[in-house]
Amino acid sequence: MELIQRICLMAILGIIFISTGCSSRHLEVLYNGNFHDIQQIAINRNENFCVVLLDTSNLTSKIYKERLERNHIKTVFNMIDIRLPQNNWYQQWLYSISDPITCIFSPSGNLIDIIPGASRKCFDCIGQVVKTGEMCRKLVYYNNFSMDKEQLISLLSDILFCKLDLEKGLNIEPRINKLMDSINYPYTAYLRMMNLDKYGKHETAQLVAKHLLTFDSDLELEIYPELFIAAKGVIDSCYNPKVEPVLECVTLIELGRCEKGVAKSFKIEIFNSGNAPLEIKEVQLSCSCVKLIGDEIYTILPQESQYINFEFTADKDEKIERELILKSNGIYPMHKIKIIADSS
Repeated sequence: MELIQRICLMAILGIIFISTGCSSRHLEVLYNGNFHDIQQIAINRNENFCVVLLDTSNLTSKIYKERLERNHIKTVFNMIDIRLPQNNWYQQWLYSISDPITCIFSPSGNLIDIIPGASRKCFDCIGQVVKTGEMCRKLVYYNNFSMDKEQLISLLSDILFCKLDLEKGLNIEPRINKLMDSINYPYTAYLRMMNLDKYGKHETAQLVAKHLLTFDSDLELEIYPELFIAAKGVIDSCYNPKVEPVLECVTLIELGRCEKGVAKSFKIEIFNSGNAPLEIKEVQLSCSCVKLIGDEIYTILPQESQYINFEFTADKDEKIERELILKSNGIYPMHKIKIIADSS
């Protein structure tokens, strides 16, 4: 019966097996699998396992997948597409928008290491950690907590267990309170708020919700909008997200062939599908090759649109990928747009 369940699970998750000769161990790649299901496979195999955050539209993530197939690291890899809403919590937990990132776990679910990137050195470290179950100190993990890697790994592991236990209906109050003394960031505040609200401590939950809403850096606005929405609902039980302004816009602009040094015009339509005025507060450009034409600040009424004009000037004879960000008062305040041009 257990074998049948395992086969069904593999079919659902979409597994790629890569042969490694006569060894009973093999590389097993799954896509967007449930954490508990992946962990159960690792338990059955008695192996450490990997969860990889990536955006398959990015070149580095594509390189990661190619190198993974060539390296044949003999364990389970769960490839998490960070563009899917159900996977947002991984970036919220890690306080990071970087990709690819490999999180390596023991079969018991303890976080062993975090390895960013797709270089050969990264894969050497991943293979070492999978094999030994010990943190790799050859690579530094630059993180937004500004903490030592060894200390951070232990704290993030405890936070993950709190998240999973809260989903099981367990009271995590003593543990999450202690963790917040060491690592106070939006995700720990969110877990504490939800736990308090669940167990009827509404006044304290509202205080934590107000604290959660004080996190307002550009990075936090990008990673945690769903948590801020939840906080507003805890503060005001009558809160309705539908009253907020909502920015709708493309996420990809393909300019096609561009001649190096020659400006090419393009425009982006922004639609406010919400029920309050949308304020475009800032247009953040990633390089001098993208130029804003006209105003940067706009107010767009509900159910109305506004065009913003730009110029792109290729500065290299190759395929170019750039990015711009629209910052607004919308319910999702940070909107990224990727620009792709070919000047090869």
